[in-house]
Amino acid sequence: MLKIPEYYYDGTFMPFQPILTANRPTQAFQPNDQLVTIGEFMTRSFYVQQGILRFYILDADTGSEKTELFIGPGGLFPLYSPVERQYRMERDAFLVQAQTDAVVTPIPQRDLATALATDPQFAMAMLRQYADFSGILLYDAVILATQDSLTKVCNYLYQYEKLLKPHGVVLTQAAMASNVGLPLLTFTRVLQKLRTLGIVTTARKTLTVVDWPALVQRCSPELLADTAYNENT
Repeated sequence: MLKIPEYYYDGTFMPFQPILTANRPTQAFQPNDQLVTIGEFMTRSFYVQQGILRFYILDADTGSEKTELFIGPGGLFPLYSPVERQYRMERDAFLVQAQTDAVVTPIPQRDLATALATDPQFAMAMLRQYADFSGILLYDAVILATQDSLTKVCNYLYQYEKLLKPHGVVLTQAAMASNVGLPLLTFTRVLQKLRTLGIVTTARKTLTVVDWPALVQRCSPELLADTAYNENT
């Protein structure tokens, strides 16, 4: 059974901040600034000191975007990529953008390779984060491809309310629809159904879950075992 992925992460690499940032300059970005662009080889990663980054997929034909992950302070992205592989951002691209005002430390991939080879704890943190990141992509490929629209939306709303909004990530309905792989019209129809059932309210471009038990009952079965829900509601 797949675990519901968490679309936001931070703090994983905070214990290693001294080795990641020592004697390296920082860079400041404003919302929507690109950190990684199409055609760029993956030669560096970014340690987030302040703000939030957004990792997303751009469809070059339609211009549509699908956000896969938000990275907060203490996060590192892109994760380590072996330098001899020469990964590059192609036309249907994996890109990184500032979601909010952000301050980051760029780190050459070669330096990350050295840290991984010399610090077992750092290597384990990288492995765990790769596992979580792979889980997001696997979840998209396996679960979202087979779920009905109502389940997709309820799963995402759970994540949006529990993880994204508390960290200041506010998304439009169009962005949420793209992130769950639905046409905007389908997404708004599902929201209308949830409003009619008294599960969510919307006003002035805001969305709020008001009936958590009813929402979770309409999510994937694996969400029902999520201890975060039992602890926080």
